[in-house]
Amino acid sequence: MDFPTSDDGLLRIGDIARTLDITAKTLRHYERKGLLRAPRRTAHGYRVYDDDDMQRARHVVGLRRLGLSLEEIRELFDADKGGRSRRKRLLGLLDEKLREMEETLAVLQGRRDDLAARYLALLDVPAQRDSNCICAALLSCTCTGTRTEQTHKHPASVKDDDQPSRTKAVKLRSSGAI
Repeated sequence: MDFPTSDDGLLRIGDIARTLDITAKTLRHYERKGLLRAPRRTAHGYRVYDDDDMQRARHVVGLRRLGLSLEEIRELFDADKGGRSRRKRLLGLLDEKLREMEETLAVLQGRRDDLAARYLALLDVPAQRDSNCICAALLSCTCTGTRTEQTHKHPASVKDDDQPSRTKAVKLRSSGAI
């Protein structure tokens, strides 16, 4: 990849920022945090970077986009970590991130399934029940009145053999409602 350079072959902070689609402020922040070395300055005080600086900045920005924290990136770039290469250390970090993400997704899927079941339970409330009763979504009922003034009970979950609920669920899922 060719980078825009000045007459002396060095890059200014704005050039790097535009190339990496970040702000100059972000680059200065990475410098303060020690992820990028302090740049050389022109006679007028402008920051200038060489190709090695650009490569390091590209790595830092790319690693941030992968979800690594600044501390994780710093540790990754630190010299020899028990003889393990930077690639092996990055593989370990990414493996850990994948496991965390899979756990989070499993929890979210469980919550989504629970909400969908409660939604379907509300759809299945008989018309005779009081229209203000939301107990089916709560999986327990404390309401004493219905339109017929009878106490009602709610199922703890949606039945597998409940074909009307399944049909409603399929229609709702295809429409994006659940």
